[in-house]
Amino acid sequence: MIEHILKLFPNLLASQEKVAQVSRKLSNKIYQNCEHNAQHLLPGCYFYAGLQIKIKFFSAYSEFLKEEIECWDWLVYDGFGQVVLKSGIGETKDDAIALAQTWTVQFLEGNIPSQISKGNQNA
Repeated sequence: MIEHILKLFPNLLASQEKVAQVSRKLSNKIYQNCEHNAQHLLPGCYFYAGLQIKIKFFSAYSEFLKEEIECWDWLVYDGFGQVVLKSGIGETKDDAIALAQTWTVQFLEGNIPSQISKGNQNA
């Protein structure tokens, strides 16, 4: 049983990279044609280079610092809002936007592999 799973593992990785390649091609095509389709835009997202970016504020109490900390979540979705390609945290809203947009450009140029996960449209 374990041998069977281990044999499938390279195929799973390969298929994940294929999804990333298709996402790059579709996103580049959307960007080149500049036809962002609003029906696919998730609430709170905006289009950037054919992908969707969402910036969210959150705060949490830090037991270590004994105070509230404020951060900004960023998520990059495919152009159709179905798959989260990458997420991260910025210290400020501008920082989060810059990180998301920089990652998007590098991803579309093929310089960064994706960490694909199923999108949560309520995120």
